Amino acid sequence: MDKKNVVVAFGTAHRLREPGKMSPDKELREAIYSRELVADLKPKLEAYGLKVEVDYTANDLPKDMQTPSAKLERSRELALRVNRVKEICRDNPGKLVIYVSLHLDASGSDGQWHSANGWSVRVSPKASQKSKILAGCLYDAAKASGLRVRQPTAKQKYWEQSLYVLNETPCPAVLTENLFMDNVDDKALLMSDAGRHIIERVHIEGILKFIDSL
Repeated sequence: MDKKNVVVAFGTAHRLREPGKMSPDKELREAIYSRELVADLKPKLEAYGLKVEVDYTANDLPKDMQTPSAKLERSRELALRVNRVKEICRDNPGKLVIYVSLHLDASGSDGQWHSANGWSVRVSPKASQKSKILAGCLYDAAKASGLRVRQPTAKQKYWEQSLYVLNETPCPAVLTENLFMDNVDDKALLMSDAGRHIIERVHIEGILKFIDSL
């Protein structure tokens, strides 16, 4: 497929005040890392001739949407993201929009270090075939990069997870979990220049491989 006919919609992770979304030492915050990663990826993919959009760039919800209820804020945030992706699809008729939401994984929100590590990719249980192909291409890129890749079975490259941004977006959609922020070694790799480069290349190469497969 001609890259001019593809729009990459990146999803950033959560909002800054989402409880527990940081490394135990508080040096790595998922919302900030994800937004920085998306900001770096955008011009690099545009250099390949792709149009790139982002679902939500602000660190937090607008003041008039903030509330003491984390659950309500989360619901509002997710609705904003899905509505933005729907808008991107409407604004690009005849083009293939793909949604890639970038996150960091964690074993829990207890503020402790854990042993679980590695990279993984998620799709909705009702995912389209294109979503699964996109997930597989990102998996292959992660595997080739030398990262430890987590998968549910030896044959299945992606995890199925019922997530609102995957279930409700009207286009091929995946969510990447880019290592564990509560694993000491994964966190160190994420914060290194080399690790950041690896994560960027996984997404660039996976997306390009997906487009070439169409």
